[in-house]
Amino acid sequence: MTSPTTPAYGQDVPDTVYGYVSARSRGGIPMTRASSLRSAAPFHAEGDTQERAKEYARTAGLTVTAESRLGFTVAGTPAAYEQLTSGRIASYEVRQRVAMNRVRSVTHLDIVGDRQPAALGVGDAPGEDAIEAVALERPRTPMRVLPAAAEPPTVTAFHLTLPHDVARLLNARSAHGVGEVGRGVQVAMVDTGQAPHAFFAAHDYDVGRTVALVPGTSPAEDPIGHGTGESANAFAVAPGARLRPYRASDRRGELTAAVAGFVRAKADRPQVLTNSWGGDQKFPPMGPPSQSDVIFALEILDAVEQGIVVVFSGGNGQFTIEPQVPGVIAAGGVFAGPDGRLRASNYTSGYASPWMDGVVVPTVSGLVGMLPRAQYLMLPVPPGCEIDVGESLPDPEDPDAPADGTARDDGWALFSGTSAAAPQIAGAAALLLGARPGLTPAQVTEALVRTATDVTAGTSHPRFGSRARPGPDKATGAGLVNVSAALDFVLTQNP
Repeated sequence: MTSPTTPAYGQDVPDTVYGYVSARSRGGIPMTRASSLRSAAPFHAEGDTQERAKEYARTAGLTVTAESRLGFTVAGTPAAYEQLTSGRIASYEVRQRVAMNRVRSVTHLDIVGDRQPAALGVGDAPGEDAIEAVALERPRTPMRVLPAAAEPPTVTAFHLTLPHDVARLLNARSAHGVGEVGRGVQVAMVDTGQAPHAFFAAHDYDVGRTVALVPGTSPAEDPIGHGTGESANAFAVAPGARLRPYRASDRRGELTAAVAGFVRAKADRPQVLTNSWGGDQKFPPMGPPSQSDVIFALEILDAVEQGIVVVFSGGNGQFTIEPQVPGVIAAGGVFAGPDGRLRASNYTSGYASPWMDGVVVPTVSGLVGMLPRAQYLMLPVPPGCEIDVGESLPDPEDPDAPADGTARDDGWALFSGTSAAAPQIAGAAALLLGARPGLTPAQVTEALVRTATDVTAGTSHPRFGSRARPGPDKATGAGLVNVSAALDFVLTQNP
């Protein structure tokens, strides 16, 4: 599914390219040569090396967009990368699973040249001793004008409403009843954007100002609608949390700066950092993770080691590095039908990691719909955005997949996926941290895992075919998050 074509210089190369620069590390081992993901500490930048590396990048014409203890993200023209690396930007195509459970040919970028490594997406900066590697952003996919009404339309299809149904099925209402709502806990969300919507104002949710990572994009817009809609899931569980949105999409809404968004959000030190996106690769993989994947995985690991609870979508049939990083809470999916019975969502990924010993994706699960379109949660979106229009129309590739019953410009749409499960779980983490602010990421994960509702029916996405069974499994992880039980667990544990 994911075999690349031969890189070709000058074909389908965008005017602006997004990348990451790894500064020389204290441990002396480049991030690209990391043999494990036990800790990110050996890869922290050495002394003033990071400042020199940034100066080299700026001199070449690149703009630094975010930085961490390991390196920094950059944006600039292909010519600027050529100036820094003495290589050339080339494109190649990869068949991979994208949004709406479709398989498409997706354009990737590489740095090629006589002095460049063979690893795809990674380049060297010859002569610049402060720089270990330059990695280009890989395509990521969301794992799914009049003001919109605060209340959703009435549709005939079975679905869940927010916040009520989600709070009820995740057993958050009891916690809310005793005043535990995650008040003031900072939840960062890297996504396509966060647009104003009457739903958030009507519920008095605390939405901070969006940080836009792509130059020239508006922090008040969300062309796709994905970030706006999925963020409502966090508030359904933790209505007192403070959402800090990071727009990592370009003017069309494509996630061109996901790594930059993650690095910038991490630098702002939220308590919880949720990410409803990822890539896709061949499963089972032919070898270890790519060098560019290892670089980003170390950035994720560094966030966990800073005490940030990191949540990633487990995938809607995708296989990707992000949810496999040790310490990350990988979000899976459980479907609660009209009769209330629980079963694994066949829309979501489920597998034992072939790269990380003991890691299973997902860790725990939120509420997700079923194939073919997972039209399950009624979510607020910008009127007329891509999701608003797309979900209101029949699927042109599957005549048996109906429209969601909403209008194409009403600011509401039925959708879900592990994109919804991730902020639901992030909301659960925020609620626990509101009750016990000193909890570590490992303690939050333990509470959610040990108290989850076991799910024993159903199967994960057909690509993996993992069956739910009694106890932890590869279909739903530990099961469906049980917020009030997790709260009781952390409140009765010794400090």
